[in-house]
Amino acid sequence: MTGSPMAMPMRIMHRWRQRMSGIELSILFCATALALLVAHRGPAMSVLAAVPPGLTPPLWEVAGLTLLHIALSLVIVVGTSLLLSGAACQWPRFRAFLVPALSVARAIPGLGLIGILAAIFPPDLTIMLVAASSMIWRIVTAVLDAEDTLPAALDEVATGLRMTGWQRFWRLQMPIAVPLTTFRAMQAMPAFWVRLLSAEGVMMPMSHQTTGGCGAEVLRATLEHHPVRIIEVSVVILLLILLLDQAVMRPMVGWAQRYRPEGPFEERSRPQSWLLMIWRRTKPMLWISGTIGRALTWIGNWRIGRPRIILPERTMAIRQLPEAVLPVVSLLLLVYAIYHAGLLRLLPSDLAEAMLTLLHVCGTLVLCVLVWIPLGLLISESRSSLRNLCRAAVAACGLFPAVLLYPLCRELGLNSAVVLLFLGAHWLIGIVVLDAAKAIPSGLRQVATGLRLRGVLLWRRLLLPAIAPELCGGLLTAVVPVWNAVMVAEAFVPADSGLGARLLSEVLSGAVSAQILALMLLTLLSMMLDRLVLQPLAVNAAQKYTI
Repeated sequence: MTGSPMAMPMRIMHRWRQRMSGIELSILFCATALALLVAHRGPAMSVLAAVPPGLTPPLWEVAGLTLLHIALSLVIVVGTSLLLSGAACQWPRFRAFLVPALSVARAIPGLGLIGILAAIFPPDLTIMLVAASSMIWRIVTAVLDAEDTLPAALDEVATGLRMTGWQRFWRLQMPIAVPLTTFRAMQAMPAFWVRLLSAEGVMMPMSHQTTGGCGAEVLRATLEHHPVRIIEVSVVILLLILLLDQAVMRPMVGWAQRYRPEGPFEERSRPQSWLLMIWRRTKPMLWISGTIGRALTWIGNWRIGRPRIILPERTMAIRQLPEAVLPVVSLLLLVYAIYHAGLLRLLPSDLAEAMLTLLHVCGTLVLCVLVWIPLGLLISESRSSLRNLCRAAVAACGLFPAVLLYPLCRELGLNSAVVLLFLGAHWLIGIVVLDAAKAIPSGLRQVATGLRLRGVLLWRRLLLPAIAPELCGGLLTAVVPVWNAVMVAEAFVPADSGLGARLLSEVLSGAVSAQILALMLLTLLSMMLDRLVLQPLAVNAAQKYTI
């Protein structure tokens, strides 16, 4: 609707592709083939079949280890994002490769990387890399998108001041990108918690460790049938979520408003944080903030590289290969790598499991829509205070990792993969529907009241078309946590059905080559659903129904 970035047709047409890119397929197939050729020569990693026995650690130790994983994961996110985005802004050819590579990285289920990374890195570093994987592409994409929206006047000023590539990145591009990067980071937090806790749980039997954070403790309590311990650790996780939200995310969102070119939103109240209020009223903390600001300014003033010079455009005739050549060549290389790794016999069964997983994901999205469209529209018709309260409750529940509810669902007999995936994705659809219904112009509502539109006719003529752009765009966001949790959700089903459950069993058995093949199929499924179904649906809805 009006004022929402999801509902701007030109922005959607510019930002979203409506078809599968040959370069993206080539990157996926070549990376898989290279990984198979390298992994086939390595030895299989020995993995325990069950959680190793050990004493029950105290809650403060479990919470401290998870908090350490969180802090170091965020450091990895910031460092890697700055490195990739800075290199992309400095070297255009690297940027031309990075943009489609980020599109492929968006489709990779982060938890599926755990077995591959565990064969290379130590357990704790593997947990942090898995947790940071999905947030990195969000931050880098936000920086590149912000660069595309850089005003031409600022670019001319930077050229006139003879800024180097380093100075232009730090003093111009990064401040412009701060609001969008903080927004994308907030969007990535639910998936961040799912990957972190799941990685801690999976790495405990893989690394033969007796402790591994809150996720490992939940897994231990689940296997030992200690529901009280599960509740205790879940409360600790909830406190950590609140601490991270108050200490990091809310101060960042409030601080990012000052970097908007048009200024902060006056009609919206900034997110409040009790820790930020204490920080601003404490002189030593203010001195630390000033020191960090002066250090960043000093770093941004380094004259690294050469000043940017605007050269006259040259028209050169460049012969380009047909678009289908690269995907075909990379597909042939992938087939050879699969044959070389001896995985041809697994391919038919993996394809069958992949179709079942695709049905689980599509069923989850359909269930989310069927539940939240009537519920969200009914809530939107209530009083503003109740509507705001429901919206805040839905947003708060969306931060809680749904994987912690899977043991309870198993005890209650809710062993459907669609139901388990629904627990983690439906909150995003709920927020989208509530925001879209709130953004319906009051003039349209008055016209509908004057025409006496009620019941089914009101929904069919006004409410459903009005929320269609936001809803279809929100499906693109809601499907990301579904793919991240598909391994754990399908593993909780007694039949162990689906490619996610197959991938998790291969992770625990140490079959690295089989993991690579299953992860490639999951990524390909995610890309196909995104490019061939969800993106065209969002574009068509935005073109047809946007006000």
